[in-house]
Amino acid sequence: MGRKIKDYYNKFKEMRADSKFKPITTLILWFIFLAIVVIFVRVNSRPVQIADEAKPELDSYKFTYTDNQKAIFGNSYDDRLEFIYNNNRYYYNGLNVYLILNREAKVIDGFDLSVLKITPSFIDNLISDLSYNVIEGGRQYIIPLSRFINLYEYDTEADLSLANNYNIMLNVYEKNSKVYMYKLDLSNYYSFRGLNNSGILTIDIYDDEVNDFSKFYDDLIGGVV
Repeated sequence: MGRKIKDYYNKFKEMRADSKFKPITTLILWFIFLAIVVIFVRVNSRPVQIADEAKPELDSYKFTYTDNQKAIFGNSYDDRLEFIYNNNRYYYNGLNVYLILNREAKVIDGFDLSVLKITPSFIDNLISDLSYNVIEGGRQYIIPLSRFINLYEYDTEADLSLANNYNIMLNVYEKNSKVYMYKLDLSNYYSFRGLNNSGILTIDIYDDEVNDFSKFYDDLIGGVV
């Protein structure tokens, strides 16, 4: 094989030296150059496919949710939440939301937990099998709006044909192989549902050790109807 390549190279040099064949060899060099450029552009602009690798589930962490309307700070432990919202402390045991005041708990009916449903586990399901583009410090996903609605609203039977025309944007930022922030542009979702919100949601995740706080709150809940 090496001998043939050398023969081709010598033949090409002879053709380059011949004035009759020099335009042809120049054209060949241009074709080779253009082919290399096209291959380089395609390789560098191609979305990177998610590698199939086992990721430990993040079920205990500190978090901060912020958007243009609110800020929520809290802890998550085994699907239970304790959080601060509007300077009040709340506890969610997976069934109800309780307002905690002076070591007493009062159940809050109809508390809007929608934004708190966007957990690391939810996001992992949302981006499962999707490709992404590499951005500075992380990854960017373009997610079909219909896929987001199916998971976010638990409605797999709704007619989402119109939603198929829209996407939401998700940036995932990592440091030392750990996710520390999610940034979602939900503008198309809020517009699609006719809600008044700018759509930018930032979720900071602090992978610190979180103690099991549920027993303390469950003791308070004992007398709550």
